[in-house]
Amino acid sequence: MSDLSDRLHTAPFVRLLVPFIAGIVLGDQFRPEYKWLFLGLSIAFSLLLPYFVSVTFKRESLFGMILIPAFLFLGLFIATDLRYVPQPLHEKGYFAVVDEYPIEKEKSYRAVIRLLDPKIKVLAYFEKTDSFHLVEPGFVVWFRGKPEQLRKTGNPFEFDYQAYAIRNQIGHRIFIKNKDYHFLAGQKRPNLAEESLIVRDRLIKIIEECGLKSEILHLVSSVSLGAREELEPEITQSFSKTGVTHVLAVSGMNVAIIFVVLDFFLRFLNRKKWGVIIQVVLILAGVWGYAFVTGLSASVLRAAAMFTFILIGKSLSRNANIYNSLAASAFVLLCFNPSLVYDVGFQLSYAAVFSIVYFHPFLYGLRYFKYWVPDQIWIMITVSLAAQIGTIPFLLHYFHQFPTWFLLANLMVIPLVTVILYLSCIVFVVAPIVPFLGILMTKILEWAGQGMLFSVRFVEKLPYSVIEGIYPSDFTLFLMVIFAVLLTVFILYKIRMALFGSLISLLIVLLLSNLKTYQKQVQQEIVVFNLPGKLLVAFTDARETIWLTSDKNSTAEKLKSYTRPYEGFRGIHRSKIICLTDSSLFIRGSFAHHQNFINFKGLALFVPAERKVNSSDLKNLPHADLIIMSGKNKAELSLFKERFPDAVLVENRTAGNVFDGNDKPLIDSNEAKYFNATTGGAVRIALEPAANQSSKIQRCGYFSSE
Repeated sequence: MSDLSDRLHTAPFVRLLVPFIAGIVLGDQFRPEYKWLFLGLSIAFSLLLPYFVSVTFKRESLFGMILIPAFLFLGLFIATDLRYVPQPLHEKGYFAVVDEYPIEKEKSYRAVIRLLDPKIKVLAYFEKTDSFHLVEPGFVVWFRGKPEQLRKTGNPFEFDYQAYAIRNQIGHRIFIKNKDYHFLAGQKRPNLAEESLIVRDRLIKIIEECGLKSEILHLVSSVSLGAREELEPEITQSFSKTGVTHVLAVSGMNVAIIFVVLDFFLRFLNRKKWGVIIQVVLILAGVWGYAFVTGLSASVLRAAAMFTFILIGKSLSRNANIYNSLAASAFVLLCFNPSLVYDVGFQLSYAAVFSIVYFHPFLYGLRYFKYWVPDQIWIMITVSLAAQIGTIPFLLHYFHQFPTWFLLANLMVIPLVTVILYLSCIVFVVAPIVPFLGILMTKILEWAGQGMLFSVRFVEKLPYSVIEGIYPSDFTLFLMVIFAVLLTVFILYKIRMALFGSLISLLIVLLLSNLKTYQKQVQQEIVVFNLPGKLLVAFTDARETIWLTSDKNSTAEKLKSYTRPYEGFRGIHRSKIICLTDSSLFIRGSFAHHQNFINFKGLALFVPAERKVNSSDLKNLPHADLIIMSGKNKAELSLFKERFPDAVLVENRTAGNVFDGNDKPLIDSNEAKYFNATTGGAVRIALEPAANQSSKIQRCGYFSSE
């Protein structure tokens, strides 16, 4: 226990970071008006600290206990103070600055713009013009319109784009027609980040003019400069499946390569007076210069900040604790942007680095190699393995897959990343001065890019290259992390309570797993998804789902963004997509469909969709327990309420309405029921099996993710 305590004492920022992050997470539950209360409490606890500064063990413990609430309330204050809350905007003329290079879509160009008044960011879709491709970051545009607030769709288990955008300070979007916008000639107001994007684009043009084309150009641009915008989705997916997607974003590994090169060439300064300070300044200038030319993306800023703290810590003290330096860099970043705590890249970066620092010395020490080449291979293997240990929970949680051949993929790809990065830097410098030499180096760069693509695709085609369909709940994942941490503490420090806690965590996970398995075997539900203007309904019976859609051209590939998360978390083994407009009779198990009428587990459903229904038609309709109105149906709800007073009415035909994120509570089946999926998100109708093998509605309400 004393060894663990000594380690924590030498890394005070690690102990402070935990309550600070807890405060940031809890801050989402409070209104911004509470921020001054949290600041006052943080100051009050901080003022108590001098009284407990003592060499005695008793007061030292109390000092630590006072620090926890002080930093907890500090995290609460920062989270509530810096939280961006979008406000409604009026329809009028606005001046804005283009914040990034526009991305071409089928009928528009998409770009984030910065309004000059009010000073907020908006996701804009500009109707296409012939000259729009000349627009670059910093261009000033005038437009007329009303930016609308981003809304949640509320569909099951989907990625919450609204929350993601707001954490990146984007709360509105707008589509602007040609006649409603024009760029101000000669007017440019780029900020530092936009200037860096322009510099990055100029560097990409250098290697493009030297002969690099198509997918290799985009791959090299991504690996060396972090420009992933034009990278083909298939390539991104291949890198993800092989466990090397981290090389596509400029991050810790790229900055580490720059750091190692600069440290090697500037090592002679250590022998000079003030040499260490000069060396640190030059290395930091190189690291932050590289961050600038790569677009100042969030990932490279994190990496640069990490190396800055590590380098300064080592220069000030040869016994500097690297854990403390890492925690200090995370603390500073979160002070400026508390939303980073939810950022996937931030979590993966720090998890990987902490894991490498902790596990790599132990793994590397398991084997000794006399010669340089096998030793370097062993270093790459152990670094990859150490990083994977820390990032496994996040990979399972966010990507629902595990690359089994990640060690082989990293062994093949990482040396090529180093070659591509070195050659790219050489081409950027040499090509404008000696074009012929630049073209020659670019040819080698192309071979390296082709070798990387070949390596990734080779590993991807290996048997069992990826284990997919892993969908742990948030709580299960949390328990598994607790189990791993406590077990590691027991192995290293022989603390019996840690072993006891790990076994308890594992036992709870097993119990929850068995409970979830049973629930999936007996689940019966109908879920109406929120797709304004379209119909998508899931009919689930145990581990089988029938998907009902109004689009004849719907395929599993087109609907995968909705169907895969739902089927994954619901444990579905079989599924089928059918179209509502198909007039043929379809029967499968407990599901029967003919025209606009459906029978599911004895429950009668009527789906008018595009069908026109009037009062005379309603008199001839059979009994319905559930009515789903979608698409362009013009029927009046009052007619259905009058004809079917006990039926559940679900509407999904009004586009542009608001979903405020507050799920309505589940209601009893004998009460009046009406739900609008467009305003409230997806609607879930849970069924209760009856003794006669038919089902009845148990409860219904807006879907809430598990």
